[in-house]
Amino acid sequence: MARGIALVIVVPLRLVWDAVAYCLRHLWRWVLAPVGRALGRLIDVLILTPLGWLWRWVVVPVAKALWWLVDTLLLTPLGWLWRWVVVPVARALWWVVDLVVLTPLGWLWRYVLAPVGRVLGAGLRIVGAALARAWRIAGEVSRAVGRAVSWVLWHAVGRPLAWTYRVVLTPVGHWLRTYALHPAAEVARAVRTATREVWRALFGGPA
Repeated sequence: MARGIALVIVVPLRLVWDAVAYCLRHLWRWVLAPVGRALGRLIDVLILTPLGWLWRWVVVPVAKALWWLVDTLLLTPLGWLWRWVVVPVARALWWVVDLVVLTPLGWLWRYVLAPVGRVLGAGLRIVGAALARAWRIAGEVSRAVGRAVSWVLWHAVGRPLAWTYRVVLTPVGHWLRTYALHPAAEVARAVRTATREVWRALFGGPA
């Protein structure tokens, strides 16, 4: 049963497959391959050969002609200008600048400015040291004068004032406080008391 079904299904499929393969082989052999070869020869004849001819007889000669024109009209004159004009002029200008500016400036710096700067620096250091020493001496003198002035003021003014305050003003102040200010305060308190009493007696209320 299975063998019969296999033969009924598989055999026709295999026959169709073999027929298609046979047709494709012959189609490739007698149609596609010759057409492909013909197209290849046609492309080679109609496209590649003209392109090769164009490259060989047009593009390359035109490129060589353009390069010759550029080299002849631009590069060679520029090279000649650089070699025989720009470089000599630049060397001459550098020589003039070196002779007129750089060499005198170097000489001026080496033989004038640098020695003068060293001398001025040494002089400034000496002057600075002298000024610093004079400032310290002036400070010492100022402190000595201050001490002398303080001593004179103390003995001329301060000590007499202290003695007057201690010997004269203090006892007088004590005497005034004891014999004048206290009795005056007592009298003032008595007057205030009497005034309140009189006010109360006259008006019947606190003063």
